[in-house]
Amino acid sequence: MDLGLKGRNAAITGSSRGIGNAIANALAAEGCNLALSGRDRGNLDKAVGAVAAHGVKAVGIACDLATSSGCEAFVDGAVGGLGGIDILVNNVGGMIPGTLESLTDEMWQQALNSNLMGYVWTTRYAVPHLKKSRAGRILMVSGVTGKQLLPGALTTTLPNAAIIGFCKLMAADLGPSGITVNNICPGFTNTESWGPRAEAMAKVRGTTADGVRKAVSDQTMLGRWAEPEEIGATAAFLVSEKNAYMTGTTVEVCGGFTKYL
Repeated sequence: MDLGLKGRNAAITGSSRGIGNAIANALAAEGCNLALSGRDRGNLDKAVGAVAAHGVKAVGIACDLATSSGCEAFVDGAVGGLGGIDILVNNVGGMIPGTLESLTDEMWQQALNSNLMGYVWTTRYAVPHLKKSRAGRILMVSGVTGKQLLPGALTTTLPNAAIIGFCKLMAADLGPSGITVNNICPGFTNTESWGPRAEAMAKVRGTTADGVRKAVSDQTMLGRWAEPEEIGATAAFLVSEKNAYMTGTTVEVCGGFTKYL
């Protein structure tokens, strides 16, 4: 299916690897030009090269998206490098496992800035440019911990739940401008970041990393983790012209991990 993304310009935060990189490659395969972000220049350059191999324009902006100035620099770099943006995908963040007693003020500040405020700041700077597009799209990537209880995930549960609310608010504000705003909740996905993350969660739970991974698989209806490409395919549809009437919606791509009605 042609998603109508050829020639569109997309800016994706946290896209040098993992789910963000899978989304970037899914959009590039549809002919979308990409602005990628990351903190490690080496990983970022490799990601840009892989995306450009699809025959699209790709630029990489190294920045710290846990700061307002870093988010502004990313948007400015994306607009300057691509000549404008039609699509924004907010995807930066990560879990700092811990309990109410063990998480320090500094840990909370880091988690909230990268997992929530980075979305707010980047969206704020991108909206004036998206309003110039004939098909503006914003996609948040929040994760199932904002919908489903997961012990030891305080630092993602609170920001992810807030992102769902932020998505609804922005969809209402930007609807009159023809900009759709949606949120995707990936389930547990086979990305490299889950190696150390599973180890950290295992310490909190008093088990092993393999035990954590198996416990997750056992809780899904499909009995397995997601592959990054599966998340990328859903994201590509949500920001495409084929999705013209879905906005303010949270879509779970979790293999049946969540089991509420």
